[in-house]
Amino acid sequence: MGKDDLRIVALGDVDEASSFLGLARAEADEEVGRLLIELQRLLYRVMGDVAMPKEDNVIGEDDLKVLDDALEEWRGRTEIPKEFVIPGESRLGALLDVARSVARRAERSLVAAGYAREHPYAVRVVNRLSDLLFVLARNADGKKTLSKG
Repeated sequence: MGKDDLRIVALGDVDEASSFLGLARAEADEEVGRLLIELQRLLYRVMGDVAMPKEDNVIGEDDLKVLDDALEEWRGRTEIPKEFVIPGESRLGALLDVARSVARRAERSLVAAGYAREHPYAVRVVNRLSDLLFVLARNADGKKTLSKG
């Protein structure tokens, strides 16, 4: 399998998203850090599903529910601006925004590689992860407003 194989590209994008989560975790407080390490572990399970296409999927409905629950919790704790947000209000927020954009790329790579049918929960989990990272980044930014609008 070549380095340009779509599966390898998707695995690399998911791995890169996990690496950026690790970088953000290094800047996070304990609560957010615990969440980010769990998200990294989730991405390793996604990579396992993608790397072993003939095996049963590990990622499933329970993983999606965990993300949905975390998303709702953090939305309740975070003011989400109605304006367009330019990343960079805080270091942690910017790192989370990079992780979010890499997760979006990973989602596109998974779809391009045909995994929407083979691994539907993996694709949905990565999609939901990027939503959660957007909210976490806005939470990290707080009420700073320089880049809104």
